[in-house]
Amino acid sequence: MKRVLSILGVLAVLAPPLHAQEAAEDTVYERNSAVAFPVHLTVPGHMEQHLLTGTGIRTKTFLKVKVYAFGLYVDADAARAALSGFAGRTSKELEKDQEFYGQLLEMGFPMTLRLVMTRGVGGDDMADAFDGALRPRVQRAATEMNMPGGEDALGEFRAYFNVDELTKFSELVFTCADGTLMSSVRGEVKAEIDSPALCWALFDVYIGRKPISGGAKKSVIKRFPELLAGT
Repeated sequence: MKRVLSILGVLAVLAPPLHAQEAAEDTVYERNSAVAFPVHLTVPGHMEQHLLTGTGIRTKTFLKVKVYAFGLYVDADAARAALSGFAGRTSKELEKDQEFYGQLLEMGFPMTLRLVMTRGVGGDDMADAFDGALRPRVQRAATEMNMPGGEDALGEFRAYFNVDELTKFSELVFTCADGTLMSSVRGEVKAEIDSPALCWALFDVYIGRKPISGGAKKSVIKRFPELLAGT
């Protein structure tokens, strides 16, 4: 009897409590930073929830200094309908398929980016970094894709970072739906920006033909096969 009790005691120590198991099922950890990403995320200023498709890390300089972890989220039902032609593909197949990424960048369904800082960064530095990545893209959107107004919208977007510092673990959430950008910075919901050009440019930074991280471009679509399978 004592031996049975002893074994049960060991199992009790090894097994996490039920609420911890449930929490784990609702959370994914970015492997390079251990930053936690909820599987479901609420759109800033709205009630809709988006589903996580994968995570990645943004590094800077040849030393690969980690700046922030990020995750891609989508409206699950709308994405499943728009991407039905890719159902049955593996993540390895999808990550090599430029047609798949092109379909994502058509912005035919709502998508969200969640960024979590892994180090402190000045607000002006973050604004400059986004400006450097986004400005050539909104210019291209205007000249090649008949999407004007992106540079004016980028000026509004820069104002989101009018803070002294984005401290470690600061959260930034950006959702695009029907050409409108909905955002929150450090938990504060920002004014919405109506700009298809800015929306396209923002997501092109991460999943376009010249992303800020080729590895992250692949890892943020890892969960699409199960999403498209409805599991």
